[in-house]
Amino acid sequence: MFDIAFIIEVVFLSVALSMDSFTVSITCGLQKTMSRYRTLFLAFSFAFFQALLPLLGALLGDVFKSFMQSADHWIAFLLLAVMGVKMIIDGRKFSLREKVFDVSSTKVILLLSLATSIDAFVIGIGFGLKWDVAEQVFAVLAIFIFTFVFSLMGVKMGERIRFVKPRFALVLGGIILLLLGSKTLIEHLYA
Repeated sequence: MFDIAFIIEVVFLSVALSMDSFTVSITCGLQKTMSRYRTLFLAFSFAFFQALLPLLGALLGDVFKSFMQSADHWIAFLLLAVMGVKMIIDGRKFSLREKVFDVSSTKVILLLSLATSIDAFVIGIGFGLKWDVAEQVFAVLAIFIFTFVFSLMGVKMGERIRFVKPRFALVLGGIILLLLGSKTLIEHLYA
């Protein structure tokens, strides 16, 4: 049904789109506060948004293309920067007696899911213009599956790092989020 070139393109696209979620998932796992249910919820949430935004982009096509291309990097940067700065501040104030950053919070997970998926909207506009509906559905399913698996792996990798102190994990996580936001901004400004 699909040619091999299309399948290879979708696999590479899916892996690339899941990398931000993977990195943020490692950061979440570093805090070692994720229950099995919350880990599955985080992976599902990251995968859902990472698949939903390209689907919405494909549906909206050219209508919002010029607006989103000029603003997506700023939105992603601001969301990631706010979360990153909060994590750094929380890490500096961290006390073992108090939990200052609840990575298992639904609100935090949804915000991170959205922040790591903003660029996927613009990518969806692109494949929405060149692929038919069946190809778009295949791509969205592949993006969902890859992001879900990479997010699960990320949390588990973060949990396995035993030598990281919670204070350091929060600051490191904040720095990673700031770097991801800066990378997104720089890629778009100098592309």
